[in-house]
Amino acid sequence: MLEINKRYQRKNQRKIQRMGQRKQRDKKRRKRGVCIMNKKIFKAAAVNMDCELGNVKANLKKMADFCKEASTKGALAICFPELATTGYSPTILGEKYYEISEPIPGPSTNYLCKVAKATGLYIVTGISEKSGVPGRLYNSQIAISPEGKIVSIYRKIHVWGLEKLTWRESITCEYGTFDMPMCKAGHMICYDTSFPETARVLSLMGSNVIFDSAAWRNLEADIWELNTRARAVENHVFMICSNRCGVEGDSTLNGESRIIGPRGNVLAAAGHEEEIIYADIDIDSCIKDNAMMLSYMKDRRPEAYSLISDTRNF
Repeated sequence: MLEINKRYQRKNQRKIQRMGQRKQRDKKRRKRGVCIMNKKIFKAAAVNMDCELGNVKANLKKMADFCKEASTKGALAICFPELATTGYSPTILGEKYYEISEPIPGPSTNYLCKVAKATGLYIVTGISEKSGVPGRLYNSQIAISPEGKIVSIYRKIHVWGLEKLTWRESITCEYGTFDMPMCKAGHMICYDTSFPETARVLSLMGSNVIFDSAAWRNLEADIWELNTRARAVENHVFMICSNRCGVEGDSTLNGESRIIGPRGNVLAAAGHEEEIIYADIDIDSCIKDNAMMLSYMKDRRPEAYSLISDTRNF
């Protein structure tokens, strides 16, 4: 009889322990915005990052540190710049990109998957992707879930200027989206931001949030400010934009990462040095606004825009 009671007590203790663990997990999920009084709100982070050109190991270590910091602040998602793992300079690194680029999945993404799982974050970052075709690289962006799984890969559609010497444009022109607990999110990389069609397609695909990884120069800082706000208000989406800072050769990367609301309002903005910015992403208010006041999608007239896809004059 005594042995039966002991077994019963041990069983109850394990049950109580499991309940306590579940409560702790639920508390963390609520803190990260999975459910706040049944409202769809989460905290997002965007990083101003100065990458070490060509030093993948150092950049990954720095990204992990940023993730730990964002996690302690209650963020659910974090966005890093374009080519964050390698640094950005096709003119300086040149052929070395063929040595340090990696397949997806690969060593860098495997490392970041572990970081995502350890910190409970969605990690969105730029990466130089080595494709299955010898000598073909893509300027890509990946999304990793808090479970440590790669949930989406996007290959940059609009490749800018000298980038074309190193990276190929996406052949399939496939847009990338992934599901978060309270919304759908879309991918965008730097120069893509200059094309209204990119954000419009992502919005039509159901995205409420767009993660934009960039390496935007200070020479075009005014265009960065204008484009990010315009893409948000045109499509009534949140823009979570992470930009490089620092100097590479004769290029100064502008920083000024930003999180933009669906009315084009700046919710958070960085300066020119390394830092993380945060903002609450209120999906419910975005959907409510779209339904009650702003009807851009409903009032579109696609039959009037046929010239947009006509490239005969260019």
